[in-house]
Amino acid sequence: ARTGPNLSLLPPLSNAFDQSVIPYYNVYFSDTWHLRPTFTLTYGLGYALEMPPVEANGKQTVLVDAADEPLSTETYLNNTRKAALAGQVYNPEMGFALVGNTANGLKYPYNPFYGEFSPRVAVAWAPNGANSLLSDTVFRAGYGRQYGRLNGVTQVLVPLLGLGLEQPVACDSNLVGGAPGSWACGASGAGSYSNAFRVGQNASATGGPTVPLIGLASPTLPQPVYPGFNNAFSASPEGLDPGFRPNAIDSFDVTLQRQLKRRITLELGYIGRRITHEYQPVELNPVPYMMTLGGQQFKQAYGNVVLQYCGGLAGMAGGGCAANAGAVTPQPFFEHALKGTGYCNGFTSCTAAVVANEGTNLANAQVWGLWSDLDSGVGCPAGGCTDTNGNVGAFNFPRSMQSTPIPSTCNGVTTIGCSGAYTSGAFQNASIGYGNYNAGFASVRMADWKGLTMQSNFTWSKALGTGAQAQSSSELSLLDAFDTGEQYGRQAWDRKFIYNAFLVYQPPYFKGQQGFIGRALGGWTFATIFAAGSGVPTQIGTTFADYQSFGSCNGIGCGDYDMENAVPIGPVPQTHAYNCPGYNFTGFCSKQTNGYPVNYFSNGVNEASNWRNPILGIDTRDGGAGILNGLAYWNLDLSVKKSIRVAESINLEFQGVFANVLNHNQWTDNFLGLYNDGGFGALGFNGEGEPRNIELGARVRF
Repeated sequence: ARTGPNLSLLPPLSNAFDQSVIPYYNVYFSDTWHLRPTFTLTYGLGYALEMPPVEANGKQTVLVDAADEPLSTETYLNNTRKAALAGQVYNPEMGFALVGNTANGLKYPYNPFYGEFSPRVAVAWAPNGANSLLSDTVFRAGYGRQYGRLNGVTQVLVPLLGLGLEQPVACDSNLVGGAPGSWACGASGAGSYSNAFRVGQNASATGGPTVPLIGLASPTLPQPVYPGFNNAFSASPEGLDPGFRPNAIDSFDVTLQRQLKRRITLELGYIGRRITHEYQPVELNPVPYMMTLGGQQFKQAYGNVVLQYCGGLAGMAGGGCAANAGAVTPQPFFEHALKGTGYCNGFTSCTAAVVANEGTNLANAQVWGLWSDLDSGVGCPAGGCTDTNGNVGAFNFPRSMQSTPIPSTCNGVTTIGCSGAYTSGAFQNASIGYGNYNAGFASVRMADWKGLTMQSNFTWSKALGTGAQAQSSSELSLLDAFDTGEQYGRQAWDRKFIYNAFLVYQPPYFKGQQGFIGRALGGWTFATIFAAGSGVPTQIGTTFADYQSFGSCNGIGCGDYDMENAVPIGPVPQTHAYNCPGYNFTGFCSKQTNGYPVNYFSNGVNEASNWRNPILGIDTRDGGAGILNGLAYWNLDLSVKKSIRVAESINLEFQGVFANVLNHNQWTDNFLGLYNDGGFGALGFNGEGEPRNIELGARVRF
């Protein structure tokens, strides 16, 4: 832990703490104006101002560029894209500085947002005329803008996760050095228990642990601190984008309500929402797949090689592919990018060298792993690869990834695996996501007709977006950092159809409960709720399910929730809970090796052959939260209540509540992927459809 404007190192076991204040102001007005007896206008305007947090001791850090200016996510990615299209590398120094030490001395970790105006307007029109076709009808329409709230976890915690208040440390292999208390970061697998670094290697005078910080953490940190340049070791830190702000929600609705009879009302309507500036974390270390050399982009070269190596799309069925199924022709990008470094020595072409060294990555959609290997020199002959310009690595252009090791900062360790600038890359929490919701609905209400009250609702809707995440989420990333729309698709809560109905019946007979028969047959209440709906999207994971298919990140220190999907080769089947014949894993379940003897698909685990990994350069959309539709559901609950009048002021009540009264089994959607052929489509547990639950109660009223 550190403190003060110079980030002075505190003694071991010192507590890290902060004191943040988030000023918030809100004002609004609204008015209802009856322009005519049949026409009403409602309007209003709100304004909110939620300032960024201010930490009492200035401990907040900001992700900055080489000029000590706050780093914009979109600017960084645009610069990377522009350079790559010109065949160049954009991989600048990135570091962290305390808010007060940034630029000319900032006050906030991100810019205040002053545009939180929330207008709203609505109209209601009820036409005149008892004999008109529009009598007993009301038209309503409205528009309103709302803003989402910012979560304190993101506002307060993220500015503390850079190299400031706390300095996280990561090293693959920690070795004790020669000098007392010194240490070194070795290559993966180096060292043994006899020379491994441990916290508490040397006991302190008080018996507590002594952490050897020489070479690891200086007494103060320079401002800014650039991991990998003026500070060699770091974990994967986070920052807030300078344009971080609340999301904006534009809501629309149009409804028609008509009284069909004295007790029956019908309502039809449309509801729409458009969401912009949604919370979206991004790791700023993606593969620059649009890099162009020899007149060809990397993504085109990669897509061509994968298709040839795997024998076409059919050869990728079920994930992976048959190794070297087809002849691979030289690709201009690889021939230009790897020429002259020694990587291609002994091969007929540089493309052939890539295939020989990176076959597993090609077969399993490991785009980030493949590029990272070439960037750092994995697969180079003994002695490494170096071009005439002194670039170290298989590529003949400078290092292009934050995670590629910098030999001059490896404390003498230059082998692959020593720490680079970051463990996997710097994360930036931005407001660049978006989504929308559109729904039509119909509702019928009946009020107290011969003791019966009921309502029935049907909704037909679609929820699309870039995968909104809780703001407490950490170290997530876009599926494609350069194209937010790559992961645009169904949201995780998208249900196409939803139907529900409730009914309350109180028999109008023997309400006075006179005599024995009156007390036995009067005072009953029956109520039931029925709910049904279509399934939510279900993800089919890729071979490794590690989020590498479009080069977003390494899939270890980053990822997202259920957003990378396998791609269907044929039609997407309808899902159902199919029981295996005889419950003995025969028939369509003959190849199923785990899960209950129930499967999503009528042909069981054979359905895995209908899916493949997505391919960079071939696929441009990846299905949002899921391409496959999950299981539909339905449920019926029942309540029965009996009231008995004992005397004028004393009543007894007996009630039974039956949840899932029909004891209907409802299978829960399962996670399935190409990484588990033997369990593909198998339903593993019954979680949503709880068994019938009965509660009995008695009450005395007096």
